[in-house]
Amino acid sequence: MASEKLKQFFNKRATKITLLVIVVVGFVVVVGYFVFSNGSLDQNMETNSKVTEGQEARVLDGVLVAKGKTNPYPIAVMVENLSTVRPQSGLNRAGIVYEALAEGGITRFLAIYANHEPIEEIGPVRSARDYYLDWVSEYNPLYAHAGGSPDALRLLPEYDNIINLDQIGGDHAYFWRDTSRATASEHTLFTSSELLSYALRDFDAPDEGDYEPWLFKKEKKASQRINEEKKITIDYSTFSYKVEYQYDFENNRYLRINGDEAHTDYVTGNQLYAKNVIVQYVKTRLADSTRLAMDTIGEGGALLFQDGEMINATWEKKNQTDRTRFYDTSGQEIQLNPGPTWIQIVPTDRTVEYN
Repeated sequence: MASEKLKQFFNKRATKITLLVIVVVGFVVVVGYFVFSNGSLDQNMETNSKVTEGQEARVLDGVLVAKGKTNPYPIAVMVENLSTVRPQSGLNRAGIVYEALAEGGITRFLAIYANHEPIEEIGPVRSARDYYLDWVSEYNPLYAHAGGSPDALRLLPEYDNIINLDQIGGDHAYFWRDTSRATASEHTLFTSSELLSYALRDFDAPDEGDYEPWLFKKEKKASQRINEEKKITIDYSTFSYKVEYQYDFENNRYLRINGDEAHTDYVTGNQLYAKNVIVQYVKTRLADSTRLAMDTIGEGGALLFQDGEMINATWEKKNQTDRTRFYDTSGQEIQLNPGPTWIQIVPTDRTVEYN
């Protein structure tokens, strides 16, 4: 009888000890969870804070980059857009791209770069036109091209704020030809960020840019945007040079289409896109039997597309080197989303559709 009671006593004690152990272990697990998870959270918040604090908006395109890399000396490159040379290389790495008519209904690009990232290939590089010089001069850059129209070559020496890098003019070391991409030599010229960096060194270019920036804002959140499939259509001339931008709601960007085909980068295969699309209406006329002239200085109408919306706007450029500014109907300068901006220079008699 005594042994039975002793047995029951030890069983009850063992049960109590077991319960106590379970409670203690549970308490340690819970406390440990909060201690270590909070520590991790605090550490992550501190890391994120450091990343944010260590970044600033890049002058050219508003993209957040490391301090000390916000304003590298800019480079401007003329890139052709003959339908048979697509896809081009390096347009996807430009902060700003201008597209305007050259001759025969064919458009040409002016790509502006200001980053420290390596760009394997840029091109095909083509010739300058005089009206492009007024856009180039806004950035005080190194300007890479292959010759130019008579007016462009005559005027270039007057732009003393531009470092002129002309392959046909003798600056051969900073370019190469790739005959596997085209048969005609004028479509085979390329350059790279590495070669252009040598040009910056050899021409004793400043380390930092010296130009007036545009204004930038935070892009709208998805909850603030209208989820609609909108497309911008610009008919420059023939079917091959029809430009479209399809709004991508999920990524809040505009996917570029040229000649009814996705416009891609040759090296990566990725489709080109813009965070801002600006249609700038410019008075355009024939300068001679083949070449165009454009009134780049003055003012005119514009359309600005961002965050899935269209903004009626105007543009103004006061003089040759002054920055072109874009204003809303109330006269306020429009703030852009950080990221690539494509500026579509359109003659005043062209139709732009948005639907």
